[in-house]
Amino acid sequence: MEQLRKEKEEKLRLIAEKKRQVEELKRRRAERSEQQRQAASGAAAGTPTTQRRGSTELGRSVDSLVAEILGNESVAAAASKVSPAGPLRELAGRSSGITGNKRGAERTLNFSQEFAVASVLVEPQEANVYDRSVQTEALPEPEVRKGKEAEDGAKHGKNLIAILEKRRHQPEKRQARDGTREGQDGASKQRASIVQEPPKELTVEERERVLKQPEFNTFFDRTTKMVERVIGQQSWDMLADFGSGGGAGDGDAEDTELMKYVCDFSEERWARSRAVTDVQFSPHAPEWFLASYQQRENPALADPDGCMLVWNLTMQARPEAKFTCQSAVLTATFHRFDRALFFGGTYAGGVVLWDARAKAGPVLRTPLSGKGHAHPVQAMQQVGTQNATNLVTASNDGRLCVWSLAMPSLPQETVELKNDSKSRRDLAVTCLCFPENETNTLYVGAEDGSVCQVHIHGSRVGVTELYDGHEGPVTGLDMHPHHGQASMHGMDSSVELALTCSFDWSVKLWMVKQQQPSPILSLDTFEDYVYDVSWHPAHPAVFSSVDGEGHVDLWNLNANLEAPVMRCEHPAQRRLALNRVHWSKDGSRLATGDSEGTLSVYTVDRTIAQPRSEVFQTFQERVRQLQPIVSRGLRDGGGYLESRYAPPSRNGY
Repeated sequence: MEQLRKEKEEKLRLIAEKKRQVEELKRRRAERSEQQRQAASGAAAGTPTTQRRGSTELGRSVDSLVAEILGNESVAAAASKVSPAGPLRELAGRSSGITGNKRGAERTLNFSQEFAVASVLVEPQEANVYDRSVQTEALPEPEVRKGKEAEDGAKHGKNLIAILEKRRHQPEKRQARDGTREGQDGASKQRASIVQEPPKELTVEERERVLKQPEFNTFFDRTTKMVERVIGQQSWDMLADFGSGGGAGDGDAEDTELMKYVCDFSEERWARSRAVTDVQFSPHAPEWFLASYQQRENPALADPDGCMLVWNLTMQARPEAKFTCQSAVLTATFHRFDRALFFGGTYAGGVVLWDARAKAGPVLRTPLSGKGHAHPVQAMQQVGTQNATNLVTASNDGRLCVWSLAMPSLPQETVELKNDSKSRRDLAVTCLCFPENETNTLYVGAEDGSVCQVHIHGSRVGVTELYDGHEGPVTGLDMHPHHGQASMHGMDSSVELALTCSFDWSVKLWMVKQQQPSPILSLDTFEDYVYDVSWHPAHPAVFSSVDGEGHVDLWNLNANLEAPVMRCEHPAQRRLALNRVHWSKDGSRLATGDSEGTLSVYTVDRTIAQPRSEVFQTFQERVRQLQPIVSRGLRDGGGYLESRYAPPSRNGY
């Protein structure tokens, strides 16, 4: 195409040059005609010989001029090169000049050059093209005007080349547009056919075949859970204010409902008729919490001995995830740094690891060896950081094991716990708890009613301190969670508090860091076994407890040192024993588990979940006023006669 354009430009240039030469010939011819008229006017004075000589010289001069202009070519050759009809017209002119001019007029030469400029108008092919972004009418192509003057030839040639270049690219664009239009038309027709076709009803055999496919069951379970989560979120108010005003510290419990029941979580296939052994909220998602279950009383052949269920607050009818075990699960916990992993301690003495990305069974299980546990694992807790974390477990044979999550086949450390004050018998551990940000020192509760301080490493390994105050097995133990935040709120960081509960119908408060052998506060208002206690994660003076009569008690030591500020019962008045209680991470909810496999969730008032800063100072003053309980003597049955520090007047917050 480029070669064609160059050839056309060269031809146009030659045509323009020839035009200039022809103009020059016309001017010379006009001068010659003027000379001829002047010569005719003086013919009377001259002779015929002179006239012929002048005519011959004039013809020669014209021929020489034409030859000079055309590059030393003859006049006839130049005329024939310019136009094929030039020599014939020249001969015709010569004949007419010889016969018509009897007076010997000079010879005349007629030169003419004709130019033909062809204009091509290519009509565009119209196509109905629809574009989503632009839909306009096609612009008319520029027309090539017919040249009336020779000087427009070059311009016409350039326009023609531009048009040809544009036409060369148009078929590709038109083909792409046609393909897009055909694809859109095909998609529209396909959608129309799908809409128009009536749904086909599956037969009974086809339905059963689809329902048996694992891919369909997985998809259906995942999508229905998503729908249930969205619907269930509408029923939760994260920071509900239940009263008309006031707080928990003003003593007006009648005006403010500090805690209320919300709903139950139970499942017929897995949880019904199984006692709840542990409850814990997730540290990753505020709506997740887990529960571990014992063996069913009358199990079927297909029922596992133990199970662990992960629940979602937005789904009451079914759990978020289900995990099974070949032995009853006595305790369970979330992995602190991986939301897909869960730990469990079993009645058979093994520690199991579940993975939500795998099947329902454990992915790892510790072997029953002489270095591990051989008795029921009653308590466990994960400590450390993300790069250096360990799992600490304790069984009721007095063995404490420290497991590395990278190598769970054998424990890294094994500590045998002995009670030196009672004939060095094995310490049957029922619960344990680490202080905040602590990895070496922990506190355990035992079946003999003792509370012990234990060191895993150091010069003294094992039981280092003994706190004796309960008359029955210690069922629950929880360390105060605000020890690490004491300096932030102006509290004394040297005070470390522990709460314990027991079968002796009491809850006791201990100041363990000061090595006080006796509790500083004893709450004896219960009428049944107290199974668990738990500090509130945000409010320093608030904790909750559950007992064998189904009571959920909310305590506020800033408001009352003798009785709970709120007591809740199940609306159905079932009065089943509540085995475990645990607060959510934000402190707005707590969950309990009973002896029949039902989980109940309660919410607390905004004044509890979001305490004011002055409550920390008030709680510190209250704790400073408490003194250790001193025994006066023994009853006939061997019990304590306690002299408890008289609590000060209720000053509130």
